[in-house]
Amino acid sequence: MRKYWTIITTMWARALIHRFTIVAYRTGELFEIVFLLILWTALFKGRDTISGYTIQEMITYVLVGNLVSIVTRNFLTDFMTKEIKDGALSIFVVKPITYLRYVLVRELGRVSLPFLISLVSQIGIMLIFARQLVIHTSFVHFALFIVMVAFAFLIEFFISFLIGATAFWTDETDGLSQTIYRLKRFLSGGYFTLSLLPALYIQISLALPFAYSFYVPTQLYLQKLTLWQGLKGIGIQIIWIALLYLCIKLVWRRGTRRYEGVGI
Repeated sequence: MRKYWTIITTMWARALIHRFTIVAYRTGELFEIVFLLILWTALFKGRDTISGYTIQEMITYVLVGNLVSIVTRNFLTDFMTKEIKDGALSIFVVKPITYLRYVLVRELGRVSLPFLISLVSQIGIMLIFARQLVIHTSFVHFALFIVMVAFAFLIEFFISFLIGATAFWTDETDGLSQTIYRLKRFLSGGYFTLSLLPALYIQISLALPFAYSFYVPTQLYLQKLTLWQGLKGIGIQIIWIALLYLCIKLVWRRGTRRYEGVGI
């Protein structure tokens, strides 16, 4: 247990060195959120509802959804790519913990301080719009919401790990990473609620893992999903976690063989 705590505290120390980067990154996020709130407020002018949402529900959707995004995000791909290219992966041949477990603990440490900064600023915005936020008190819905967010973090982590692992075969992963990020942002409902789109598009999005890091947990919080639908969503997440883990084992096995073969 001590070795995991050492990893986390080391990541905290490194994060404090890059305080300006963290603040600048979060400032950009805040501008995006404020822009979305202004946009939706303008679109609701003269309307009571849009696609079944009131203005209060839409504001809640944007703020709670972005809070979920903050909790589930990570920066694993860039660091993993660098370690593969630089040969730093070799040390894990003799380390007492596996690389997957190591980077999971490391990312928990790496994102925790930026998460706290983002959380404080996000709560600040939510307090500004407190009168327009929808507050639900269903304990069961909220418990399912928390479980779904935890699973979403794991799914995002596994996807980032797979993208980073492509560095075994390619020199750069930035293009693939950015493409998947934009696709994820669109399919997750990060730009607008999926309810505005055709039913077929929603069905496809719900079959993929991305919607569970924004749209679905927010719908669950707003109680636009039944408890059964929430449990079904968690079931889909578990299936994706299992599939992604199997993909990771396969890619890792083949990637490390190539890594050792070329003598990186």
